[in-house]
Amino acid sequence: MADWNATIIAEFRARGGRVGGVFEGADLVLLTTTGARSGLRRTSPLGVAREDGRLLVFGSNAGADRHPDWYRNLLVHPRAEVETADGRGGVRTLAVRAEVLEGAARDAAYARQAARVPAYGDYQRRTARVIPVVALHPLDLTVPDAARNRAIAAQLLTVHAELRAQLARLREGGAAAGGPAVHCLAFCEALGAHHASEDAVLPAFDEAFPHLAPVLARLRAEHREVARELAGLRSAAGEPGADLAARLDALAGRMEEHFTYEEEHLIPVLTGQGAGPED
Repeated sequence: MADWNATIIAEFRARGGRVGGVFEGADLVLLTTTGARSGLRRTSPLGVAREDGRLLVFGSNAGADRHPDWYRNLLVHPRAEVETADGRGGVRTLAVRAEVLEGAARDAAYARQAARVPAYGDYQRRTARVIPVVALHPLDLTVPDAARNRAIAAQLLTVHAELRAQLARLREGGAAAGGPAVHCLAFCEALGAHHASEDAVLPAFDEAFPHLAPVLARLRAEHREVARELAGLRSAAGEPGADLAARLDALAGRMEEHFTYEEEHLIPVLTGQGAGPED
């Protein structure tokens, strides 16, 4: 199943959201969740229904008697990312908030999907469990919500602080002194996941704060640069005797510059200290 999913994911990204074979013509998205227990990012290709600005996904698991892992992940970590066709031959990534539909709302949504795609009716008949319906709400910063924006700002600062501390520990001990490379790999995973999540949030900033276009362009470019550095660090971590300390020192300088720039420009607009959408 993992290999099958990986093939679909690769084709989806390569063909701008289109997949052939049994899914030819189907409306699909890629949902990336955070593991409920592992904390690792997991991506799943899913059929989707688009209704009233929401993306509806269905925990059918092909009619199996167990809820899919991605659904269990969303119950613990409702913030996720969705990749969807951008209509121009590419794929765009959006930050979303998951809401599990209940009662009549769930039943009506599932009935509509079964009418569109009869296989979903078959899935429900195969199992005694109620197949979950989850509404994914894309982040919309154009809608005023001071509490939400402050929460986003606080989360950004918290994650930056955690990554700064993790890198400092790595440089002071572990890998910088020749310790286990596994700590380097864990840091690479954490920083890469953070930037992937940010890339999903930035389209909402594009819409709400168009005056930040140069800032957002720089942040995206720096994400790509850091990704290349992380790839080099991962490779070096697997080589006996590699000089990880020098790589970590260089990454620390770049990361601090990036984090500081991001905080100086994004925190003010989120906390009401900078220009708003009307500007």
